[in-house]
Amino acid sequence: MAFDSLRGERIYVSQNAATFLVGDYFSVFGNESEIPHIYEWSEVKSYCENQNGITIVTSDGENYPIPRMAFSDNAQFIRFRTIAEGQLSGAKCRLTQRILPPKYNYSSVDIPEQSFSAPCVYNEKDINSGSVAHIQSKAAKYIFLLGGIIFVAVFLALVFILGNLDKNWFYYLPISFFSGIGAGVVIFLISSVFARLRFADFVKHDVSALEETIIVVAHAGFAAVERCVYAGTELIPWSQADHYFETKTTIVITCKDKSVCWIPKRIFPKNVQNDVSSFIASRVTSK
Repeated sequence: MAFDSLRGERIYVSQNAATFLVGDYFSVFGNESEIPHIYEWSEVKSYCENQNGITIVTSDGENYPIPRMAFSDNAQFIRFRTIAEGQLSGAKCRLTQRILPPKYNYSSVDIPEQSFSAPCVYNEKDINSGSVAHIQSKAAKYIFLLGGIIFVAVFLALVFILGNLDKNWFYYLPISFFSGIGAGVVIFLISSVFARLRFADFVKHDVSALEETIIVVAHAGFAAVERCVYAGTELIPWSQADHYFETKTTIVITCKDKSVCWIPKRIFPKNVQNDVSSFIASRVTSK
């Protein structure tokens, strides 16, 4: 089980006078006269994280909200959710948009010394570069298709409105062509704007966005884990990765066509950056 080296976290919620404990079990303690509820993690039906906090629903129908204000600091919140997600599967978790991969993706392994690893604090340039590359690669075929449709539509509209195809076709073609190109450029720019909004969204919703992170690239897999919970034994297997994208500043690894791991090249020495890129390319295909 991943992240099982973390000690349990105890959270007191004053609103309902309950204490929650996550560790080998999920436990709920009320007042002294009540019998505590101790659940196996298999008895947790769903785990939901949003801006307000965490809500855990158990198989007996109990709903346990834990507000963000109940946590003493970001590190405690990160430890709490790391333990919970490490025990659960992705099917049970509904999470906010994040920079770092969800913890249920990880497995505990022995990481060899020859792996690449470095600390990282993300900045806007790191995320924008990877986000733009990912969104534009996904939208490329639709941009091309829409450009073709507009080309044909403009050409037919010119013929219908102005007529004289035999005499004016050499005017109609470039007008239609540049109309299609223009539409593609507009969509390209719009996708870039949306991609650049992602970092602001991450910072707003994800407590890990500005935490120091440990990046690892190894034979068995890859990782991007907050330093406050990093134990040096957790990786996401390469078998979970679909593709990777590489820009001038960032390498992004995707799982199920979602960006899950941003690796800024700047965190590695310049003479090592090409080695990291080549190593990732040997494990997962480019897109």
